[in-house]
Order: sequence, then structure tokens, then C-alpha cells
Amino acid sequence: MPNTYFAADLALPAPNPLYLRYQQMQADTQYSSHKHPWGQLSWISLGVMDLELEQQHLIAPANYLTWVPAGIPHSAYVRQALNYTSIYVSAHLAQLLPKKACLLTSTPLISALICDFSQRQLSHMQDKSDQNQAELLITRLSQCKCAPNFLPTSSDTLIAPILKALQAEPDNARSLSSWASEVHSTERTLARRFQSELGMSFGQCRNRIRVLQALAWLKEDKTIQDIAWRLGYSTPSAFIAMFKQLIGLSPERYRQQMQEGRSYF
Repeated sequence: MPNTYFAADLALPAPNPLYLRYQQMQADTQYSSHKHPWGQLSWISLGVMDLELEQQHLIAPANYLTWVPAGIPHSAYVRQALNYTSIYVSAHLAQLLPKKACLLTSTPLISALICDFSQRQLSHMQDKSDQNQAELLITRLSQCKCAPNFLPTSSDTLIAPILKALQAEPDNARSLSSWASEVHSTERTLARRFQSELGMSFGQCRNRIRVLQALAWLKEDKTIQDIAWRLGYSTPSAFIAMFKQLIGLSPERYRQQMQEGRSYF
């Protein structure tokens, strides 16, 4: 993967302690392999962003921030039109954030702090108040759980075939016990393996696969009820609750904002 800096990045003064950029991205936007002189936080308003690193693939829905430390090559792909915010972090504040690229879950306070910068279209920090806000933002992010990916992958011989099948058929409602028989294991062994290998339960993993499919279907004319049934939910309310837990807003609200083309900061 080439080690390429963007010329526009190299022309910027160092973050003081943050530098923010705002951009409207079109659907199917791709960025070839590049790296940044500073650590970068990426925030999207809707949809899903894919980041490809040398040994890692980050898939980030809109209620997550992606964090890539300085100097790490990566490429990016945006699946649908959205509002995008890039935040460069000074070397000093970057020490508070993880040493490896990962996803950081947003919180209402983190969203509000970024919202304020966005509404003012602030790039460099203008005064002490802005600097204090920047430091609070990074401090709060440093307290967030760092996830290696939203959609986990595994080469484990028991888990890998299950993940492949679920991604091919998100509506697959087979129980963990049924899968255990399929892969010649036991339900208890599989449950332990999901936690140790992926850091989440079988049910949590399946929900994440389903929500990524739901994000794609919400771009179409399918009703919320139809999407719920297609994903194997017996009631729309169960689907809505799962979606809101993972994405931060209801499917209907997500679709509305997608159609309006607005950020939901």
C-alpha cells in the first residue's frame, strides 16, 4: 500500500489542537491509499464508511467515529451520499487515543461538541474556549470503548462458516444450538468462541450483520415492516429497537434524514 500524503494536508499548519474539514460526499466515493501527518477522526452523517488498512478493514456506521493514527496508510469508500467531517488531532492530544486504528462509539456529548464545530464551520481553533472544547472532545473520546470493527471477521474454523452464511442470508434465524450441530460443536463451546474471538455474543453479531443490510434497504422503497420481515423479525418493533440501539435513531428517522440530505448532529 503506497505511503502517500495529500498535498493539501502538507500545506496545512499543525492542528491547534484540532483541525476540522467538512465535505459533502457523493455516493460511491473512493479515496486511494494515502496517509496523514496527524491522527484523523472521521465522522459521517448517514450510511456506512469503509476504511481499508494494510492488515485491517474498518466498517463504520454513522454513530461511530473512525480513528486512524498519524502515518498509517489507508483507503476509503463511502457507499452513499452524506455529510463528512474530518478531524485532525495534534500529536499531543493523539497520545490520549488508541495506538491502533479502530472505531469509537459516539455519545450525546461527543455529538454535541462536533455539532457546535460543524454549525460554526470552524476549522482551526480560534480562541481558548475552542481549545478547551477540543480538549474535552478528545478526552471524552479517550474514554470510549475502542472496537476493532463494527462487523467482526474471524478465521476460526467454527465461527467463519457461520459468519459467511449469515452475511449471505441476514434473515437466517437458526439458533446457536442449530449452528452448533452444523459445525459439529456444542452450543456452549460456540457461545464461548464468539465471545473470545469477536468480543460479542452470537445474537449481537447477527444483529450487526442485519443492520448493515437494513441500511442498504432503507435507500429503497421498502417499508419498515417489509425490511423487518425480510431480516427475520416477527414484529417491526423488535427490528426498530435493534436498529435504534446500534445506529442511534429509528429507521424512519434515518430514512427521513437521508432523503433530506442532512446531517443529524
